[in-house]
Amino acid sequence: MKKLKKLIVLYVEDEEKIIEKYAYFLKEYCHTVHVARDGEEAYALYKEHKPHLIVMDLLIPKLNGVGLAKKIRAENDAVAMIALTAYSDREILLNVVDLNFSSYLIKPVGRANLIQALVKVSNKIYDGRNIYLPHDCIWDTKSQTLFCNDVAINLTKRELKFFELLVQRGGIPCNDAEILFHVWEDEEDKSITNASIRTLVKNLRKKIPKNLIKNQYGVGYKIDL
Repeated sequence: MKKLKKLIVLYVEDEEKIIEKYAYFLKEYCHTVHVARDGEEAYALYKEHKPHLIVMDLLIPKLNGVGLAKKIRAENDAVAMIALTAYSDREILLNVVDLNFSSYLIKPVGRANLIQALVKVSNKIYDGRNIYLPHDCIWDTKSQTLFCNDVAINLTKRELKFFELLVQRGGIPCNDAEILFHVWEDEEDKSITNASIRTLVKNLRKKIPKNLIKNQYGVGYKIDL
């Protein structure tokens, strides 16, 4: 249960009485809870706060839960999502499966079922050793090994330092100065330039899934966690 206290949660619901009940409950167990009342507001809060978990009613105004999930999944296939709905028809279930929701709960949701779903998500995110990344990749923090589709990726010393830096930043972009300092800090070669970073990234991207490392133009490189 202690792992829940690390979670930043985005809760999406349009009925005020339900918001009062579940937002209060989530705030009891989680670190931070942001509340949105429609899909468009939810997407804006997602972009601003980068939550670990999104708990959403699927029938929300402006942009429904499925549309919101599709929009988020187009950018980030790792963030955990829990679907809440009063319906259980086949089409909804197929969408939930396709969009890789962590859990699907039928409303009204009991406290025990919601806690179970939250614990499942927190255990996956904070299992004490592995950090789960997009595109079926896992970073083993103890062995400092990257696994993609259960295959260990052979990284050079510089690639390892660079990748470790991106993971440590937790989705915040790293600029060239930070990368040069972290990756080449022990080297006396004064000819290292920004072009060296481009070569490093180019070679690393040949070994890992496309778009795992993203370049935010004018800001730096990052991995969405």
